[in-house]
Amino acid sequence: MPTQDSSNSVRALEVLRAGDTDAARFLQFFTDDSVFQMGNNDAIVGRSAIAKWVGGYLGTVLGVRHRVVEIWERDDTIAVRVEVTYTMGNGEVIILPAMTRMRFFGEHLAEYHIYMDPSPVVAAALPAGASST
Repeated sequence: MPTQDSSNSVRALEVLRAGDTDAARFLQFFTDDSVFQMGNNDAIVGRSAIAKWVGGYLGTVLGVRHRVVEIWERDDTIAVRVEVTYTMGNGEVIILPAMTRMRFFGEHLAEYHIYMDPSPVVAAALPAGASST
């Protein structure tokens, strides 16, 4: 795994680790001006709006784990290629490839963009026979 040892690279790994294990800690990386976006969803601004969106998305997920494949850094921006393992409420395990781009402003995230197709997680969260369309 190529990596940088800068404070931003270390901080990016802390963000992912917090996302796996500690939602409150994960949200502390955001401010009222932070921008969050996953896939084709609209961008969300602000810690409280981000908390609401993430809570809704992960509502039926029992666990999340990021495995870092590669990490790149340029100035205040980090890009991390990961494999994300979701453990659903019914025990199903879904592994998805993703790219996360983080831009830091000091200790906090100015931007957090996830490039991933979350439809398998969304579909698994639906009641049997329901459609996401």
